[in-house]
Amino acid sequence: MGFIPYDRNQIDLLGYCLDDFVPGDAKCRYVVELVNRLDLTSLIERYSTQGADSFDPVLMLATWFFSYSEGESSTRRIEEKCYRDTHYMYMSANLRPDHTSLSRFRKTHLDLMSDYFVQLVQMAQADGVSDFKEISTDGSKFQASCSSKQNKSSDALQKKIDAIRSDIDAYMARCDLAEINDLDEDDIKSIREKIKQLEAKEQLLKERQDQLEERKKELKPESRDKHTINLVEPDAPMMSKIDGAKGGAAYNCQVSVDVDSYLILANDTVQDRNDKNQFLPQFEMINNNLGYDPHRKYNSDSGYFNLEPLEYIFENNIDAVFNDPSPQMRSSHTSVTPITELVEQDRKLTRSDFRYDSDGNYYECPAGRKLPFVRRKKETKSCYDLYRCDNCEGCSLQEKCLGKRNASKCRNIRRDTREPYAERMSDILKSENAKERLKHRAMTVEPVFGNLKENLGFRRFHLRGLSQVKGEFNLMCIGHNINILFKCAKKRAHQAIEAKVKVEKLFLNIFDSCFSIIFTNFRPKQATAG
Repeated sequence: MGFIPYDRNQIDLLGYCLDDFVPGDAKCRYVVELVNRLDLTSLIERYSTQGADSFDPVLMLATWFFSYSEGESSTRRIEEKCYRDTHYMYMSANLRPDHTSLSRFRKTHLDLMSDYFVQLVQMAQADGVSDFKEISTDGSKFQASCSSKQNKSSDALQKKIDAIRSDIDAYMARCDLAEINDLDEDDIKSIREKIKQLEAKEQLLKERQDQLEERKKELKPESRDKHTINLVEPDAPMMSKIDGAKGGAAYNCQVSVDVDSYLILANDTVQDRNDKNQFLPQFEMINNNLGYDPHRKYNSDSGYFNLEPLEYIFENNIDAVFNDPSPQMRSSHTSVTPITELVEQDRKLTRSDFRYDSDGNYYECPAGRKLPFVRRKKETKSCYDLYRCDNCEGCSLQEKCLGKRNASKCRNIRRDTREPYAERMSDILKSENAKERLKHRAMTVEPVFGNLKENLGFRRFHLRGLSQVKGEFNLMCIGHNINILFKCAKKRAHQAIEAKVKVEKLFLNIFDSCFSIIFTNFRPKQATAG
């Protein structure tokens, strides 16, 4: 047995092309076809006919789409792969764009990524990837592109400002002495440059201080002193529990996922620390991307449970399910909790132990006493009705019913005017259908974030600023969707091949049957002996 001879310096007579090194069913080919189907008019119109030639924007966009689908977002690593990875070489047509060109393209055209995301979703809809009848929504926190060491509180900012002001005064004094003593002009110039740098830094710190004070107005008084701001990424608010870590500067990323295909249908990046106000924006995005469908179902976890979206979905007959984070606050049942049960459980009374009578507009406690309507109280974003027991003295449940800080010695219940919507949702959640949908939701949208963070490695952003981060998250979602669409395309191609083979086998069987019949019926008879 010998060995096949080889020579790395051998020159091929006819030469090779990139197409020879990429399999016919490779993802890079599919991405090129996908990008060619997009409407890129707005992208191409941004380029001028004057000046030196630039990399084709279609080529650059396809390279970035393929890179994010591979979990690669570093421009230097993409540049390296364009030199030694045949699939990246195919995507970039072997032009090998440098990391500066790649970075400039991404940063300049990030605002278009939301449009291309929508176009890909609409392509999937036109190709019949799914009927998009059931959608799950969830949010997750992604780290911002900054260090936690840059987080500063109001006191820390003031100390830095004072220290910089002290340095400026010192340099000013040195500058005055230098002018008095007729020192070298270059020394005086360097001192003035240093003063300008310190003044610019002082101005930046003052701007961050003003931003921090504005944010504090939206927080609870007890949380204001500990609140900080990041000096290099002020748009990213401080959030807790980011990927198991203690916390830091981060953004809240929202996705709405199709239950059948795991395709991301809508996405957004917000600064809110929770998801309470995010369902309606996601609902509007879904309808804008896919068109309105009255039979579409929506599933969300307890983070989205809020009276405003509940009111909207019930008033507009939308089939949505929200998990209730506080079922003990609902009084949707028709009877009070028996006293014997409360004694056995030995617990404090909650609102769910009371019964609300909508006809009489009062609450009834387990002891049989009424809590009539007292007054209506309007606040900034809500309106409450107050109910109070006339006399709680001598009640056997007084210790378990009243809190230690209750000075009036009477049980009070505040009921939001939109509370009936929450009670209706509480009744819906008791059905087996709702339980199954919430269980299915966890198995649909959670794996999408797991894929983005673990498989594709997108645990933090590379860009800074809310507008830039929105564009980058659109790229992440585009990369995820490309992988889903590529798998669907391969599956359809495989099914088409199987169908073709079945048809061929069917025709062969029919041909064999016909040939057998013809051969049997028309076979010449053998001559018999005389």
